[in-house]
Amino acid sequence: MERKVFFLVISTLFYISFVSGQDKSRINSKSQDSITEMGYRTNSRSTTYKRFSARVGAGVQNSFYSEIGLSRHTCTYSDVGFFSNDYYVAIEWTPLRGNDVYGAKIGYEINMIPLLNLGVEGKYLTNFDTNDFVITPKIGLGIFGDINIFYGYNISTNGNPFPDIGKHQFSVVLNLHKNFLGYL
Repeated sequence: MERKVFFLVISTLFYISFVSGQDKSRINSKSQDSITEMGYRTNSRSTTYKRFSARVGAGVQNSFYSEIGLSRHTCTYSDVGFFSNDYYVAIEWTPLRGNDVYGAKIGYEINMIPLLNLGVEGKYLTNFDTNDFVITPKIGLGIFGDINIFYGYNISTNGNPFPDIGKHQFSVVLNLHKNFLGYL
């Protein structure tokens, strides 16, 4: 019964959002009320920076781990607030007793509202005998997306074959670039 109610609610919300969309008569219209005509994103008091950044991090997920990688860091500052996002790729190393675990990961993070950070990453872990694919949603605090503190929950797709890598992850990540914390 609960699944039917859940499915009905989701279907209703999808239908409402679909019906409430822009009608087809306005798609190719020449009206002057478009977003660019109103000055949105062309505001002279708005600044966007896009750059590649070195990414370094360390944390604990039952065991210590570290990461190093590259991120595409975008920051937008305006009189209405701040927003940043990162697309990143990194390698991860977890030193364990006799059998270190290595990983390759890809992820996305956003920093909005004064300090709120949200993110998700997917990583492939291996010790060259066993492997696993892990999805980690994250939430935390950050300063301009440059310094981030995260709590993440590791969701293993292979039954958690590495017992020294737990479900809970705490990490500190830095996105290093030439204007690192230069907005303060």
